[in-house]
Amino acid sequence: MRRLLGLLLICFVLVATCCGTVVSALAETRDVKVDLDLTKEGGEVRADVILTENDGINELYLRVEYDEDALELTAREFGSALTSLGPMDNFEEGGYEYPYRILYADNKNVDDTGRLITLTFNVKDGAKDGEHSIKVVVRQVGHLEGDLESVYNEKYGEPVTFSDAEDVSATTTGGLTAAKKVVVISNGAVDAIRDPENGQAALMIGLIVGGVVIFAGAIVIAYLIYRRKRTQKDNIGK
Repeated sequence: MRRLLGLLLICFVLVATCCGTVVSALAETRDVKVDLDLTKEGGEVRADVILTENDGINELYLRVEYDEDALELTAREFGSALTSLGPMDNFEEGGYEYPYRILYADNKNVDDTGRLITLTFNVKDGAKDGEHSIKVVVRQVGHLEGDLESVYNEKYGEPVTFSDAEDVSATTTGGLTAAKKVVVISNGAVDAIRDPENGQAALMIGLIVGGVVIFAGAIVIAYLIYRRKRTQKDNIGK
């Protein structure tokens, strides 16, 4: 029985170590997590950009991408999160991070979470039937260390350099797509909203399921070994 318990303990440690290593690799310091919630009413789509995880930042740069042939950004309303970092955007003027960008920056670190901004889109007349994505790209994340020195998480791309140049192609690269949803348009009206597949969530689910399967298999194998040895022992005793 002690050998059985020992085998089970070893299997459990191996599975936990494997899963823990992968989970740790997915986590990074000074990260943020941004979610996107969409609601619809007739030909109008409202997108709530929500900051759900924040390790403490002084700068957050977001780019919102959408199909301009089907959707028109008509209104925006800032939420309570990160207001102390003084949000700026290009709602009324073009340039930088086309078609729409939001920048939060100040000389302090904050760890707010909650609603960043609500964007309102209208479905354009003559919009093609089908799926049209709305996604939020985290362009860069920075925090202050030491004597007010900004340190950037390289995972989100190089820090953006602002200029008055009309060519904004240089600022539309880099960053990670933090949130994406699809609006289904039919005959110029919004019929449905679909969530895209979340690769990271699928990976985590796969890890959990795989760990359970491995652990269950280890229990069965250990039990069969134990039963076999017990049977051999009983046969010898006879």
